[in-house]
Amino acid sequence: MTSPDVQKFVRSAKVLYSAEVALYVATCPFTREALSIAAEAGITAVHRRVLERWAAGEPLKILA
Repeated sequence: MTSPDVQKFVRSAKVLYSAEVALYVATCPFTREALSIAAEAGITAVHRRVLERWAAGEPLKILA
């Protein structure tokens, strides 16, 4: 996932919807820049495989 995609999500989640909590789930890897932007904005970036493991019973460590 690229930084422009994450930037759009940040604007939508934080500005448009005033979200207090936001998870960005992607099916492709995040670039370092995208992860940095997400972290700065308080957005949790999660790859789909992590979510699949959580659904199978593994703890979702990214939220800990």
